[in-house]
This record gives sequence, C-alpha cells and structure tokens, in this order.
Amino acid sequence: MNWTILPILLPLLTALLALFWGKPSRARRVVVACSAGVQLVLALALVTRAYHGETFLLNLGNWTAPFGIVVVIDLLAAVMIALCTFVALVAVLFGYVELSSRIEHPLRLPLTQLLVTGINLAFCTGDLFNLFVAFEIMLIASYALLTLEADDWDVKQAFPYLAINLMGSTLFLCAAGLAYTLFGTLNFADIALRSAEMADDPRVLALGLLLMVVFGIKAGVFPLYYWLPNSYPTLPIPLAAIYSGMLTKVGVYVLLRVFGTVLPHSLDLVHQLLAWLAGATMIFGVLGAISRNFIRGILSYHILSQIGFMVLAIGLFTPLSFAACIFYIIHHIIVKSSLFLIGGVGACLNRTDNLDRMGNLWRHAPWLGVLFLCQALSLAGLPPLSGFWGKYAIIVVGLEKGAYVLVGACIVASILTLFSMLKIWNSAFWNSDEEREVCLWDLRWVRMSWVVAIMVVVSLGIGLGAELIFRVAQEAATRALDQEGYARIVLGYVGKGATPAP
Repeated sequence: MNWTILPILLPLLTALLALFWGKPSRARRVVVACSAGVQLVLALALVTRAYHGETFLLNLGNWTAPFGIVVVIDLLAAVMIALCTFVALVAVLFGYVELSSRIEHPLRLPLTQLLVTGINLAFCTGDLFNLFVAFEIMLIASYALLTLEADDWDVKQAFPYLAINLMGSTLFLCAAGLAYTLFGTLNFADIALRSAEMADDPRVLALGLLLMVVFGIKAGVFPLYYWLPNSYPTLPIPLAAIYSGMLTKVGVYVLLRVFGTVLPHSLDLVHQLLAWLAGATMIFGVLGAISRNFIRGILSYHILSQIGFMVLAIGLFTPLSFAACIFYIIHHIIVKSSLFLIGGVGACLNRTDNLDRMGNLWRHAPWLGVLFLCQALSLAGLPPLSGFWGKYAIIVVGLEKGAYVLVGACIVASILTLFSMLKIWNSAFWNSDEEREVCLWDLRWVRMSWVVAIMVVVSLGIGLGAELIFRVAQEAATRALDQEGYARIVLGYVGKGATPAP
C-alpha cells in the first residue's frame, strides 16, 4: 500500500463524515478524535521512515511526472505533516473540553479537518499549480472558520485577512503563469532542472521576487502582515491555536521549498531582501506585541516577530541556517499553539484575557503558571528550552556571514519578547489584587490544563533533546537543498532512497 495519499485522504474523509453526520454529538466527537489520532500515528511513521532514507512518491492516475499530478513526501514534508496533525489533535481535544457537544457549532469539526487537508496537501504537493489548489482549500476553510462563530465586530476584523489573501492568491496565479512561460512546466523537479540552466536570466530573478512576495504574504512577512494580528484574536481558542501554529508556517515551508528545492541557489538578491524584511518583521512584530494589552493580541503579534527569525534563516541561505529554520519551525508551532491554549485557560478562570482585569492566577492555579513560564521563556529564547537552540544557530550563521545588524535585531527582538511575556506574567499571574475574580468552580480549566500539558511536555522534550531534533532538521535541510536528488526521485529515476508508486 502506498501511504503517500493518506495524509490528504484521511482528514478529507473525516471532514465529509463529520459534515454528513450533521448534529454534533459525543459519538461524532469520538470518531473525529480517533481519526486525528490515526493521522498523527501515520505522520510519525512517515517521519521515521523518511529519516531512514525513504521518499514517498505517488503519481496520481499513473501519469508520470512532469505530465501528471505528483505527491511527494520527503523528510521535510513528513515533519511538517506530523506537526500539523499533532496540533490539530490537541486543539480538537481542547475544544471538546471547552464546549459541550450540545452548543458546539456543527461545522467547526468538518471545517477544521478540511483545513488540515489543505495544509497537508501544501506539504505534499510536487507542482506549483496544485500548491495553489492546496492554498485555496486551506484558505476557504480558514475564511469559513474565521467568521463561523464571529459577531458583527469580529466579522469586520476578517476583512483584511480576506482581502490580503485574495490579493496573494491573484499574484500566485500570475507567478504560476510566469513560471510556465519560462520553463514550460509547473512541476517542482522539472523547474529545478530547467531553472539551473537559466540561473542568469533576469526573468528567473523576477519570478523569485514575485514568489517571495506571494509566500511572504502567506507567512506574514513585513510589510504585508496587517491581516494577521487583528483577525487571529477573534477566533475561538482551539482554532486560534491551529491558526497561530500552522497557517503562517505553511508560507515559511513553501519559502524553504521554493528557494531550497526549486529555484537556483544563486538568487542572492532575493535572499538578501528576504533577510532584511525578516529583520523588520522581527522588530515591528515585537513592538506591536508590547503595545497590546490582552493575551491573544500580544501572542498574535509575536507570531509575526517569530516568523522573522525563520525567514531570516532562509535569507542567510546556508545548510546550517536551513536546519536552524526547520528546528525553529518545530519549536514555534508547539510553543505558540500551547501559549494560545494557556491564554484560553486563563480567560476561563478570569472570564477575560484583558490584562487590566486579570490576576490572582498564580495563587489559585500555580500549575497553569508553571506551564505558562515554560512556554513564555522558551518563546523568548532562554536556555535550555527549545527556543534557545534555534535562535542560537541562526545567530551563529548570522555572525559567520557578517550580518551584524540582523543579529542585533534578533537579540533586541528576544529581549523585548521576554519583556512582553513578563507583562502577561505580572498582570495575569503575579498580580494578587483581591478584586480579580478567579472562577475555580468552573472545572473546565483543570481538564484544559491537562490537554495543554501534553504540548508543554513535548516542547520541553524538544529543548532537552535538541541534539536529536537538530539532527532531524539537518537531514531535512540537506535533502531540501539537494535539487538533483529530488529531481531524480520525482522524474522517474528509482534509485536508493526512493519509494515509487505502485
């Protein structure tokens, strides 16, 4: 059996089953949770086999690449699928605790699984047009989820999200048309071979710049990130955890894939521009976080700031910086999703996430305070937590390449991140004002805390087992940068390390 299609097929079938099931019920919840668990087990199996040298390949309809649709799962794609399925499973479980099935919106679970389908397809696809299809599936589901349970004010905050992403999709089609005009193909492997012969053609540089804009919008890179910090805080907490953890990382993944695997490595202008935009994203993102006074707003701006670190690693463009980027993605998806969930638990206890009206959480819920500190300090990059190792590797590469201003931006952004996390700590946890009500009678917070603890344990494991995770990241980066090896596997040459479709 070829496993390659399952990360796409399973969530799609689950979405259809949940949709036709109709009315929310405990049975439907069990089925969706079991499916999400199976998806995670499958993804971990793919990571294990991919790490040991296999690349999963499926030519749909038995049309050989580059003429047909090809689905490819290498180590980088497998890692991203595993992260997506893990976050989706935890978010689903958190949502079960947060809301009774009697008041759950009937479309939340189907749309969540459809969102996972689009995300996984983006990781698996081997050509530019089907990457566009994956983005549209993901975005349609995200548009629906963003407005599904929103009031009139929240719906208005969704307009920038919709407008900017529609513009990005239009530019994406233009980029695909330009790529087809240049290379006569949209297949990643075929473009990699053909673009290598046209590396000095200014049209290839123009394509690289256009793709940088398209996927920079999707990732939330400065200056087109306005859509993110106003829209994410309007989401229900479980959905905000998925959005914050995964959606922008799809953009970062595609930047890694396009500039590492598809386009020539000699596009120095694009790489330098990416690096400087990343520096601006870091600084403006963290300044936005400091200016906010509610937890979801602070964390939403921090998504942008941390995206800056990942994109800077891509812009530095060395094998070590690519590995650092992948490590940082792994760290950030877990930490950021868990921080949104922790904020949701705090809001359940204080009945708000406005820092002016929060307090007394450390006295009444010290366990929650420990979970928050672990993730907040990791986000700021304190050793030996997971955030430190990725930042350390990025700074080392920056110093080696003489990018001292950008290294300085990394350090400043990290210090300001710590400051904003302490702002949350002082107001929500350390503040002992007796007027701050803590609703301990609402026992949902206990079960929600245990769900969050799963992610915190994983995050601590990444930090304490950084050597193993970094080894996986290095192997993924090496293969992502091996354009000839990728082309040999996808275009039909079955050699060592390739698992072809039957």
